[in-house]
Amino acid sequence: MLIVSTKPAEPAWTPVLGGEVLFAPIDRAAVLRARHAARAVSQAEPEESQRSTIDLLDDMGTAVSHALIVAGARDWRGVAAQRFGDDGEPVLEDGEPVFDDLPFSAEHLEAALADAVTFDAFDEAYVQPFWRRERERKAPGKGSPRSPNGTGTKARKVRTTATSRAVASAARAKNAPTGSTKRSRSKRKTSGES
Repeated sequence: MLIVSTKPAEPAWTPVLGGEVLFAPIDRAAVLRARHAARAVSQAEPEESQRSTIDLLDDMGTAVSHALIVAGARDWRGVAAQRFGDDGEPVLEDGEPVFDDLPFSAEHLEAALADAVTFDAFDEAYVQPFWRRERERKAPGKGSPRSPNGTGTKARKVRTTATSRAVASAARAKNAPTGSTKRSRSKRKTSGES
């Protein structure tokens, strides 16, 4: 039985590096956009490129994750940016750096994702759990639940062989020949016998 959820999933707050990010559930549209982003990376690669396939696949995976994060992030809290003075030096108070709350915006999200550690944390908190759930859902033996008429992959197993001898009508039935067609084994002769 195919089960379709008609209840829209709500965005959820997810812990990321000491803050929280409000992520929308990953849906089909987001996955399609992410695949397009990966395809764009692949198509931008020159045919005579000396890069390995592994590097290209890694870049494509990064593009997928980046597209999903950008599409899914809705807000954040507990995110701050270090304050810098006009001279480009960090502002310090009592020898400690000063941080200001960073409001959520597309530009601030892109700035956060430009940092490799932050990107990996977003990916691990949001994208990787989605792919793990998808793999588990599609794993062999994880078919649809048992349906009332027994057509689902979890339908009850029904024995299809007879469990007792059929009773034949004595008037019509004859005994079937049961002779073996296999040749019988001859005894081994020991040395010196003829």
